[in-house]
Amino acid sequence: MFSFNKKSVPILGVDISATAIKLLELSRSGSKFRVESYAVEALPPNSVSDKTINDIEQVGEAVARAVKKVRHAH
Repeated sequence: MFSFNKKSVPILGVDISATAIKLLELSRSGSKFRVESYAVEALPPNSVSDKTINDIEQVGEAVARAVKKVRHAH
């Protein structure tokens, strides 16, 4: 069933680099996008190298911390 009152689903972007997790939450209104919140979490050395995740637990924990920051930004 289609609803005109339904809030749009946010768009979440995640960038995992060798040094940090960057998370961006966007909302869309028509053809325009708006940044709702963002977070950056540092990664321990060598967690990610050469585009390979070496320590999945550390990276997962950093993503969880970033998501928590984004949720508290509202």
